[in-house]
Amino acid sequence: MQGSSVAGWLISEESTDSFGNRLVQTTFIQNNLIRYETPSSIAIVDLNNKIITMIFSQYKVYWSGTTNDLRLNTIAIFDSQLEQMLIGIPEYKRKELDSIYLEIRQQLLDSSIYITDQNIAVIETDVKQNLLGYNAVKYNIVVDSTLIESIWHTTEVKPYDDIDIGNMISFMHQLNQGTGKGNISHTKEYLELLRSGMLLKSIEFSPDSNNYQTIVTNIREVEIVPDFFLPPKNYRKAALSDILNLMPQETNDMRHK
Repeated sequence: MQGSSVAGWLISEESTDSFGNRLVQTTFIQNNLIRYETPSSIAIVDLNNKIITMIFSQYKVYWSGTTNDLRLNTIAIFDSQLEQMLIGIPEYKRKELDSIYLEIRQQLLDSSIYITDQNIAVIETDVKQNLLGYNAVKYNIVVDSTLIESIWHTTEVKPYDDIDIGNMISFMHQLNQGTGKGNISHTKEYLELLRSGMLLKSIEFSPDSNNYQTIVTNIREVEIVPDFFLPPKNYRKAALSDILNLMPQETNDMRHK
């Protein structure tokens, strides 16, 4: 870590769903380091060392490890929770719960990426929009002939020039595998757009009509001190299982970033 400030980027965005639920996130980028902040969580990604750090301000604790560490810890916690749930349960209910948990555990173990690069098409449209003073072009993202997402992309601002996009793509794939979930924003085609600019707006379309919109509300260059990408010195490193017991909801939110 360098000892002096280097210009980085601050990106604020707001996400809403069809039910009016709202989430605000701020992202800080500098020197292959990314810090994500929401009202309930802080996550820091070190792309050079492929380390993710999750910080819990309320209890002054943090967890840090690789994506594989995260996956193995999650499975171990899952197994422990299953053992506790099965204590004293009648045999017929035990078999039912055991079947459900085995299916979920297999999903955690599964490292497949369910949305693959091969079945994605990124289609440029003629629709343009001015967002935050930048000219943006609308793209439709189609998976197996189904419209999954529309995004508005600009080449007039490039905050991701400060990081290695190849490392970012690799890390996001690993994190995606670690959680056992497919996510279109973790695919190479999607992240490649960051190479040439910035996504200022997106609308994700869900089969249940609960569409999810994210829009960038602020983007600017800032001076970021290197320590900002480290846990506070007075915070204690804790096991992920201990943190889950303290703050289950916040941990769940951060694990699904």
